[in-house]
Amino acid sequence: MKLTEFIRTHMKEILQVWDYDAKAILPNPDLSPEELRDHVEQILLGIVIELERPATGHERASHFHPEHPDCIESARIHGVERYNLGADIVHVASEFGALRLTVAQLWLNSLDTIEPRDIEDLNRFNSKIDKALAQSVHRYALEKQKQGRLFETMLSSLPDPCYILNLDGTFLYANRAMAELCDLPADQLRGRRFAEMPLPAHYNDNNQLEKVAHQKEPSRCEVEIPSAQGSTRIFEYVYAPVIDDRGQVEAVSGIGHDITLRKQSEAKIWRHANYDLLTNVPNRRLFRDRLDQQVAHSERTGDPFALLFIDLDNFKVINDRLGHDAGDEVLKHAARRISACVRQSDTVARMGGDEFTVLLLDTGKLAYIKDIARNILAELDRPFHAGDDEVKAQGSIGVTLYPEDGHSSQQLLGNADQAMYLAKQSGRNQVCFYNQIMGYAREARHQLVAELRQAPEKLQLELYYQPIVELSSDRIVKAEALLRWQHPERGLLTPGKFLGLAEETGLMSALEHWVFEAVAASTDRWTSLTGLPFQIGINTSPMQFTRSTRDEFLEADLDALARTGATVILEMPESVFLQSMKNLGDRFSELQKAGVQLALDDFGSGHSSLAYLKRFNVSYLKLDPSFVQNDNPELGGQTIAESIIAMAHKLGIQVIAKGVETAEQKKWLKEAGCDFAQGHYFSTPLPMEKFSALLHNGSRPPGMLNA
Repeated sequence: MKLTEFIRTHMKEILQVWDYDAKAILPNPDLSPEELRDHVEQILLGIVIELERPATGHERASHFHPEHPDCIESARIHGVERYNLGADIVHVASEFGALRLTVAQLWLNSLDTIEPRDIEDLNRFNSKIDKALAQSVHRYALEKQKQGRLFETMLSSLPDPCYILNLDGTFLYANRAMAELCDLPADQLRGRRFAEMPLPAHYNDNNQLEKVAHQKEPSRCEVEIPSAQGSTRIFEYVYAPVIDDRGQVEAVSGIGHDITLRKQSEAKIWRHANYDLLTNVPNRRLFRDRLDQQVAHSERTGDPFALLFIDLDNFKVINDRLGHDAGDEVLKHAARRISACVRQSDTVARMGGDEFTVLLLDTGKLAYIKDIARNILAELDRPFHAGDDEVKAQGSIGVTLYPEDGHSSQQLLGNADQAMYLAKQSGRNQVCFYNQIMGYAREARHQLVAELRQAPEKLQLELYYQPIVELSSDRIVKAEALLRWQHPERGLLTPGKFLGLAEETGLMSALEHWVFEAVAASTDRWTSLTGLPFQIGINTSPMQFTRSTRDEFLEADLDALARTGATVILEMPESVFLQSMKNLGDRFSELQKAGVQLALDDFGSGHSSLAYLKRFNVSYLKLDPSFVQNDNPELGGQTIAESIIAMAHKLGIQVIAKGVETAEQKKWLKEAGCDFAQGHYFSTPLPMEKFSALLHNGSRPPGMLNA
């Protein structure tokens, strides 16, 4: 919550706490809350109004000028009222200090985290309180007609250095804090020149005073002043012109506020936001900022640079075997070793986990970049010590170059990441450049095509079957056949990993022929096992189906389908029906004569006409999973699904719902009259033997056993 919003919302609480503090400060302990609060609420409201306006040069004026109608007068009258209550000027200053502390403590305690902008808001609030205090003190002094003595009493009691200089820079007044800063007694400062004091030149030279006197405006700056104890204090100081009744500058007042703790807090916040606390190197946020700056710089100058993406190999094994403390030790050592391999002008950052990046500036020399990368690998290859254990991590490095490989931060990071993964695939503990990826990808594609061509002969293809459940009986009556490729090196691959490649290279016909033969061989077995005609759905490629001629759609496939005796459902997407093929109806008729039924897959995701459903004698609609899994009633997914089910039944078409994951989804589908359903709630796709065992156990899917 912003400070201004907090003050408005918690005004009552602030005043209650301040009442308590004021009773301890003021000399009369029997004051009523009304006497304690007189004009303070108006002062706070005026400060809120000023803080809600954008900071401008006008804000730096030495006077308190809020827009709230009663605020200025409230600040002035407050001083008079305090005099009437028997308070002295120190009491007044202490009251405002208590008010400042009350607001700051209550607000800061309400925040979960403190952001840099919060510190700035608090600083502005303190400035407004100081100005309100000045108004109150000024009126108090006038009331007492002892302005000089009271003014000095107040300033001398302040911990901040306060002073007044004439126009040639000679001290007219200095409080105790200023005298301590100059290492002289206060009474010896009067009459001496400010420029003679042992202070930084930009703080006490005459140029600052002449500027304020000439412009008649305050000047604000910061200065670092070494203390006698050897530490450094940071002051924010303000010079303000003292204007006489003729509008002329007759002197310059100065006040300094010790902001050392604030600066330390800001530095700590900034470091936490920009540095990795474990490894003490820049984090992702700071690295992206530096990379963005370097890209902008190189766009102007043409200077090349290199980006390295480093991933520790086998780091997960270290974490799992020795624990996260050991892993943290490895990360800290790795960051130090990587940093030791580059120049101070370069940047080493931890992106998260076991990933590091290096920004090598002002270089496009491949030999130099390779040497740096190899040195990093050599350092990471040395054993790491984690407690009493010695472990090996090594690393894989991807390298991308500006401007050869890209011109944006995002592109360069993506390039380096891809090159790093190529290094891992190449055997790890390697350095790979982004420009090597294209050649590697072409070789890998040619290799994969050759392996896919041989997959049927080498018995690497396999069908998995996902049960389709009849909702009225909760029994498995159908299944969808899903192709898998058991690759000898890459493991079990799903169709998304290779079917696109098969379509591009003309291998789809051979794969579909294999699928048809495999399905024909299994359906008779499952029909005998269940005692009912058991149907299997086969997905077909729309590209293959619409582009093939009669001869290309092999006679052997039709014969295989015909032998199954109406137990195959050919599933095709809506895009098939949008093709302008003159012989599309003949193709469908040919399949149906072979005993094949047609299913329209993922219905509702495309734009097919309802007229096609009857024209081509479609037997099933497979409802798109997005309608089934949409649990937000406002989006109307269930309503649309129920409408599709009703429409399909009107046309004599049965509906199969895909993607059922919960008992609730199954329940409302059954209530909506849906005929069949499939999804992980019932069973994941299973290999042939496991699917056969499932049918043998009573045709009830695993997901239904506890239903």
